[in-house]
Amino acid sequence: MIAKREKKSSLFVIVWEFRVRSNRRAAFEKAYSPDGVWTKLFRAGEGYLRTELIRDCKEPQRYLTVDVWQSRQAYERFKKQNRAKYEAVDKECDSLTQSEKLIGEFQSVGQARASQSEVMESPIPPALVSDKSPAALIRAATSEDVAAIFALERSISSAAHWPETTYRSVFDPGSPRRIALVAVHEHRQTHRAICGFVLARSVGGDCELENIFVAPQNQHGGLGSQLLQSLATAARSHNASRIFLEVRESNAAAHALYKKCGFAIIGRRPAYYTDPTEDAVLYALQL
Repeated sequence: MIAKREKKSSLFVIVWEFRVRSNRRAAFEKAYSPDGVWTKLFRAGEGYLRTELIRDCKEPQRYLTVDVWQSRQAYERFKKQNRAKYEAVDKECDSLTQSEKLIGEFQSVGQARASQSEVMESPIPPALVSDKSPAALIRAATSEDVAAIFALERSISSAAHWPETTYRSVFDPGSPRRIALVAVHEHRQTHRAICGFVLARSVGGDCELENIFVAPQNQHGGLGSQLLQSLATAARSHNASRIFLEVRESNAAAHALYKKCGFAIIGRRPAYYTDPTEDAVLYALQL
């Protein structure tokens, strides 16, 4: 478990720039993605949170990686304990790029929070976009997002409808430990609108997905999968061994999404839902 003094410190972020060989882009994206060989190595380090792979919109061979750690101390401890493995992976990936450059090491500003909600923020340059969803970035939700989250939820008939006060309680001091993430759509005039949301509760070695929804205009574009992938990364940082959830038997779109993301059916709960009465199908994803 991460020491409390480190959890209270600012997040530590390392940003690298890569120029990728034109015939090795697919291999590069596989190796440096949030589920690639580098991320698998970083997960061995206590205090690792996540990695973002982002691609330049105008120069398709230019990429940035953004690695987020709980603290500089956690990152330096990881490097010391895994130096040989780090150098081996670095050598293995050397043929994928023409050049690489350390942009810098950064610390987040104003990270103090009263809530126990998961922090997953990264300083992604506005001119660049996420590799998996070119119109959205995933970040931690805050209490300031509640009105927009609630408005979005009410606009989606298939979403689980909660009172606005329930969303606000997520950010109350002393609330159960949760992971709350939003997908933010980038508009041209620097306006940002929330287009997706996922919320999960962390209990022991389990992470229970409580609610997830994507704006109608952003559905069928991979944003739901991106939210689930970000949730899985956060859940691992909570030392969770699985994510589980229940879904209405008739919700075909949700079943397809969870199966696509690697969830497996583990059971059902008869007549779990009301209005109308319907069985719940239980899914789990081993992390």
